[in-house]
Amino acid sequence: MSKRQAIIPKGWEIYEHLTFAPAVRKGNMLFVSGNDATEIEAETGKLVIRGDIVQQYRKIYEKLKVVLDTAGATFDDVVWTCDYIRTKEGYKGTVAVRREYFGNSFPASTGIVVKELLSRDALVEMDAIAILDK
Repeated sequence: MSKRQAIIPKGWEIYEHLTFAPAVRKGNMLFVSGNDATEIEAETGKLVIRGDIVQQYRKIYEKLKVVLDTAGATFDDVVWTCDYIRTKEGYKGTVAVRREYFGNSFPASTGIVVKELLSRDALVEMDAIAILDK
């Protein structure tokens, strides 16, 4: 039986002091924790983009790419995403961001409208699951 492995990208050492990992790999499965548009690399934990759901999505996908790279995965390995959104305003604009990262090979996805997220100004948070070949 394979061991569970925390995936912590270089520069994200703040996670060594938290009670969860950016992602966990078990066997060939990768479970990516929810991400919003906070700046992890600078360890500020502050939202870097306010009021623009499309740009918040872009930041989330940039962070997801870092996690996938660290785990030896790509967007082709992502089989499921879940979006927790606070507003539908501008949400249609996020389609272009998904196409930019996934091309035309989309994973299964769920979108949930929520009242609030932990980061007060976050308009969206997303988690993901990937299945790795190796």
